[in-house]
Amino acid sequence: MRFAPILALPLSLVASIAAAEATPEGAAALTATLQTYLGATEGVVTVAPEGEAYAVTLDFAPLIAKAPAEVQSSVTPIEFSLTDNGDGTWEVEQDQALDLTMTVPGQADISVKIGNLSGTGTFDEALGAFSTSTTRLTDIVVTEKITDPQGMATDVSYTVASASFEGTSEAGETGVDSQSTFAAEGLAESFQLPGMDGAPMQLKMTAETTTGNASITGLRPDALYKLVAFFVANPDEAAIATQQASLKTILTDGLPLFENMLSTSTLNMIAVDSPMGAFGLADMAVTVEANGVVTDGLFREAFTLNGLSLPAGLVPDWAAQLVPTSLSLDFAASRFNLAAPAAMLLQTLDLANPQPNTPEQDQALLAALLPDGVVDITLAPGSITAPLYGLTYQANFSAGPATTVPQGKATITATGITAVKQALTAAPEDIGMQVAPMLGMAEGMAKPGENGTLVWDLETTPEGGLLVNGVDMMQMGGN
Repeated sequence: MRFAPILALPLSLVASIAAAEATPEGAAALTATLQTYLGATEGVVTVAPEGEAYAVTLDFAPLIAKAPAEVQSSVTPIEFSLTDNGDGTWEVEQDQALDLTMTVPGQADISVKIGNLSGTGTFDEALGAFSTSTTRLTDIVVTEKITDPQGMATDVSYTVASASFEGTSEAGETGVDSQSTFAAEGLAESFQLPGMDGAPMQLKMTAETTTGNASITGLRPDALYKLVAFFVANPDEAAIATQQASLKTILTDGLPLFENMLSTSTLNMIAVDSPMGAFGLADMAVTVEANGVVTDGLFREAFTLNGLSLPAGLVPDWAAQLVPTSLSLDFAASRFNLAAPAAMLLQTLDLANPQPNTPEQDQALLAALLPDGVVDITLAPGSITAPLYGLTYQANFSAGPATTVPQGKATITATGITAVKQALTAAPEDIGMQVAPMLGMAEGMAKPGENGTLVWDLETTPEGGLLVNGVDMMQMGGN
């Protein structure tokens, strides 16, 4: 639910005050609690009892009025209702249009419009999060015009016909575990960029649908709420420095903030119109995963592309069958420690008297980040496929201050080399003379694999050498 982060802030704090029947006293309690996280500026937070529910309005106009005079902006007040279920949970409902604009003359002009934003959810005080939530958005239009100091403007617009989100949360071993799914249809994005000759260059991308899911384990919403409240109570650098002991305690107690986050998404039927012609993809999938501030650090990103099509005439006829139609890549970094250096930084941080790190401190931080002196890089099995050939690859290696060169192994397989060499016979002579010998050398170094594949097992050596199927390439070069 898109409004969930705002609503989650106060509800766990008002359970002992609000009653099942909405009352002026309950409204006052909600107002005071919301102001803890949004500030006490008059007119920003309004809560009124309406039968069994509380009508909440968040109007940011009084805050916008404090912005510099050259910044012109507006936003529709956010409106929703809260109903106390009397069992430690709250029902939340929202149904409205949303309109946001911001203009900085000569620099930026931004507009966000949502025809309808509607959602329902159940907030669980014990979790400090929504146990269930559903949100739907329709007629989303975003426009941006950014002007650089030289006066060159870039115009970008996004439209989404509709989007929906569903989520659930439950108590986990170390925090809140959440699952969510999303879907959208009718996506379009257009760019107007300054061209090399001064004429604007137009780009447009569309996708029929997108779907995805996300999960997070060990989330500490209580720590996030405390951080928001701290910065609202201490809005300037001087106040933050004075209260830095409290800030350090909040951060220390709240780490690792979460254990693991994982997100996957897929775009379907992608089309790109450009000055070079029309490009297309049947689908594109992206996965991102990361651990929190923990001892077993992890960052992973993977993507796949399928059904690539190019504009007619962009590639010469002899090379058309060499262009990949699908590709997959899955990269991960691990064997690093975020918890130890974070603890060191919190211990030594002094906002009242900031000092640059000494070389010894930098070395200590690096040693804490990489306790084994290296980070492990993993390339999970991936592939490139074209009409005439196919490649697969995977690798594992380590790199860092403990090694002079990256250490590890990789395997590459290929099919269709003969067909590729045949296609090169129709290439311009200079291209054929450059590529054909390299293919011949690679083919000669390969070992046979299953089903007629060629295989190259690669391994680095501590001396900086490279072995290909056991053959030292440095020795082949006469070194």
